[in-house]
Amino acid sequence: MNVLDSYLCGKLRNYRAFGGDRNVQSYEEDEACAFIAVVMLIRQAINTKLFYCRQEIGDRPFTSAREQRTKNTKRTQEIIPESEEDGAPKPPVPVRFLEGRVLQLNFVSTWGDPYYLGLTGLEVLGPNSERIPLSYNMLTACPADLNDLPELIDGTNVTTSDEHMWLVPFTDGQDHLLTIDMGLNTPLVCLKFWNYNKSTDDSFRGAREVHVKLDDRIISPQEGFLLRKGQLLNCPGNVHFDHGQEIHLIKNPKENSASDVKTVDVERRSASKVNLKKLMPDYEPTLMPCGFVFQFQLFSSWGDPYYIGLNGLEFYDENGYQIRLTENNITAFPHSVNVLEGVKDDARTPDKLIDGINDTKDGRHMWLAPILPGIINFIYVVFDEPSTVSMVKVWNYSKTPMRGVQQFGLLVDDLLVYHGILPQVPSVTRGILPNLDIPIPHHTVLFTDQEQIALAEGKNVLSNKGGEQDIQLTNDKRVVSHYNEPKSTGKTVDPALRPKTSVLTFQKKR
Repeated sequence: MNVLDSYLCGKLRNYRAFGGDRNVQSYEEDEACAFIAVVMLIRQAINTKLFYCRQEIGDRPFTSAREQRTKNTKRTQEIIPESEEDGAPKPPVPVRFLEGRVLQLNFVSTWGDPYYLGLTGLEVLGPNSERIPLSYNMLTACPADLNDLPELIDGTNVTTSDEHMWLVPFTDGQDHLLTIDMGLNTPLVCLKFWNYNKSTDDSFRGAREVHVKLDDRIISPQEGFLLRKGQLLNCPGNVHFDHGQEIHLIKNPKENSASDVKTVDVERRSASKVNLKKLMPDYEPTLMPCGFVFQFQLFSSWGDPYYIGLNGLEFYDENGYQIRLTENNITAFPHSVNVLEGVKDDARTPDKLIDGINDTKDGRHMWLAPILPGIINFIYVVFDEPSTVSMVKVWNYSKTPMRGVQQFGLLVDDLLVYHGILPQVPSVTRGILPNLDIPIPHHTVLFTDQEQIALAEGKNVLSNKGGEQDIQLTNDKRVVSHYNEPKSTGKTVDPALRPKTSVLTFQKKR
């Protein structure tokens, strides 16, 4: 019994001594007596519990949330993959490569020309994507080339000049060999081709299928590798982007495992179809276009005569899964506002279209380009292998809605698959709720009749309803009536009056 218990017992005895004399004690003293008694009972219960705990503590097994360590054991730590820890990037995957000395390329077809076959450039890349040096002495062509063979490896690949291209006679059904003897065993990862593109007509001379051997061992698929056709030029003598195509000699094993996981879901999705005429009564869409180059042609904005832009793009494969795009997959012509004199380091470049931040009014996550006289604006999404697309989601420019795309067309390998109007982002007046952010809507160009995909995007699907057009009525070759679209009857745009615009990327200080 400690000091507190002794004090409480003494007080309780004093109150009990006068308990029977109501003249001496008051009701307040009775209440105090009862309170002291309750406190004593609580303390007695606590002390009893602690006593039994002390008696049994020696038999209780050891337990702790922390790791038990002894002098003779070392502390072990569970290895957590970087991809699961605080969103850190995945560890680098070891690069797989082939090793050999003699590389043989057999071109068996062109893109349509029956007489000639050619290339603009060729590079051989090693495990670190480094360019393996090639010299003229390493190369042999059969049949003999019409242009000098060294032009194929001179490094001038983004060009329309045939002085930097390789050309040989073509005969259907025969081999057209290009042999590279590197002198010693060399690790190889991929080949990079720039196809023949002297002009639009001459692009049909480009190689289409190639079979590859390394030291007499076939390393290409049975059908060979399919090469992308040379870029069709919309402006004579002007190449809009680096059209080099990388052919990987060994596929990433993760790609195959990912497709296996989706097999069950794919079978379920493809089982049911939807009537697209009810969903899109205006036109009959192209189903599942497949190609290398998806080209957006932007014909007009929503009123701004100097600039045109978009917030974002997303592509989806034939099973409805988003296709991951990188900076190497997308470009534009004109590239961005950085092509203008006096504009430098503007953040609104084509790679922002695929950064995944589309529902925003932050200009650092958008693309903007100038509208130049006599030139159509283009956006290119380029793949190294033929890609099938079920739908494309588009977010229009929201920072200044008048600069958003209005009329546009979508071509796949230069074949038109869609033409229509992209709705303008609604302008919201911040009045009653100044802090309310209204979502930026996306619009979908649909290329599939799979029910699950089509119905999910039903409210966002674009139609190809055109806008108002200029109409002229004639009678016996005499104009009797003429209608002009109001938006197109403005004055000629003066490039000298182009307003300045700039959005810089602010880097965080370390």
